[in-house]
Amino acid sequence: MDVTTAIGFLIVAILVLIVLYILVKLGLRFGKYLVVNSILGIIVLALADFIGIAVPINLFTILVCALAGIPGALLVILLFVLGIIA
Repeated sequence: MDVTTAIGFLIVAILVLIVLYILVKLGLRFGKYLVVNSILGIIVLALADFIGIAVPINLFTILVCALAGIPGALLVILLFVLGIIA
Protein backbone atom coordinates (compact mmCIF):
# COMPACT_ATOMS: atom_id res chain seq x y z
CA MET A 1 0.00 0.00 0.00
CA ASP A 2 1.29 3.42 -0.90
CA VAL A 3 1.85 6.02 1.83
CA THR A 4 -0.53 8.52 0.24
CA THR A 5 -3.24 5.87 0.03
CA ALA A 6 -2.78 5.02 3.71
CA ILE A 7 -2.95 8.71 4.67
CA GLY A 8 -6.10 9.09 2.55
CA PHE A 9 -7.74 6.13 4.30
CA LEU A 10 -6.76 7.57 7.67
CA ILE A 11 -8.29 10.96 6.83
CA VAL A 12 -11.50 9.32 5.58
CA ALA A 13 -11.70 7.16 8.72
CA ILE A 14 -11.27 10.21 10.97
CA LEU A 15 -13.97 12.11 9.06
CA VAL A 16 -16.36 9.15 9.34
CA LEU A 17 -15.74 8.96 13.09
CA ILE A 18 -16.42 12.69 13.47
CA VAL A 19 -19.68 12.41 11.51
CA LEU A 20 -20.76 9.37 13.55
CA TYR A 21 -19.98 11.21 16.79
CA ILE A 22 -22.09 14.19 15.72
CA LEU A 23 -24.97 11.92 14.67
CA VAL A 24 -24.91 10.08 17.98
CA LYS A 25 -24.89 13.33 19.96
CA LEU A 26 -27.80 14.72 17.93
CA GLY A 27 -29.55 11.37 17.94
CA LEU A 28 -29.69 11.13 21.71
CA ARG A 29 -31.32 14.54 22.02
CA PHE A 30 -33.62 13.92 19.07
CA GLY A 31 -34.37 10.37 20.27
CA LYS A 32 -35.77 11.63 23.57
CA TYR A 33 -38.10 13.95 21.66
CA LEU A 34 -39.26 11.11 19.42
CA VAL A 35 -39.97 8.80 22.37
CA VAL A 36 -42.02 11.44 24.19
CA ASN A 37 -43.90 12.36 21.01
CA SER A 38 -44.66 8.69 20.28
CA ILE A 39 -45.99 8.07 23.78
CA LEU A 40 -48.14 11.21 23.61
CA GLY A 41 -49.49 10.12 20.21
CA ILE A 42 -50.59 6.78 21.59
CA ILE A 43 -52.16 8.54 24.60
CA VAL A 44 -54.09 10.87 22.24
CA LEU A 45 -55.36 7.83 20.35
CA ALA A 46 -56.46 6.20 23.61
CA LEU A 47 -58.14 9.43 24.76
CA ALA A 48 -60.05 9.67 21.49
CA ASP A 49 -61.30 6.13 22.03
CA PHE A 50 -62.18 7.00 25.64
CA ILE A 51 -64.23 10.09 24.78
CA GLY A 52 -66.33 8.27 22.23
CA ILE A 53 -64.54 8.43 18.91
CA ALA A 54 -64.30 4.70 18.38
CA VAL A 55 -61.07 4.69 16.40
CA PRO A 56 -60.05 1.11 15.71
CA ILE A 57 -56.86 0.38 17.60
CA ASN A 58 -54.92 -2.06 15.47
CA LEU A 59 -51.36 -2.52 14.28
CA PHE A 60 -51.68 0.17 11.59
CA THR A 61 -52.99 2.89 13.89
CA ILE A 62 -50.48 2.07 16.63
CA LEU A 63 -47.60 2.19 14.12
CA VAL A 64 -48.76 5.53 12.71
CA CYS A 65 -49.07 6.98 16.21
CA ALA A 66 -45.73 5.55 17.32
CA LEU A 67 -43.88 6.82 14.26
CA ALA A 68 -45.59 10.18 13.78
CA GLY A 69 -46.63 10.94 17.36
CA ILE A 70 -49.35 13.48 18.01
CA PRO A 71 -49.74 14.57 14.36
CA GLY A 72 -50.09 10.90 13.40
CA ALA A 73 -52.77 10.34 16.02
CA LEU A 74 -54.68 13.40 14.88
CA LEU A 75 -54.40 12.23 11.28
CA VAL A 76 -55.73 8.77 12.15
CA ILE A 77 -58.63 10.31 14.08
CA LEU A 78 -59.41 12.70 11.22
CA LEU A 79 -59.32 9.91 8.63
CA PHE A 80 -61.62 7.80 10.78
CA VAL A 81 -64.10 10.63 11.33
CA LEU A 82 -64.16 11.36 7.59
CA GLY A 83 -64.76 7.67 6.89
CA ILE A 84 -61.60 7.11 4.86
CA ILE A 85 -60.36 4.35 7.16
CA ALA A 86 -62.62 1.94 8.94
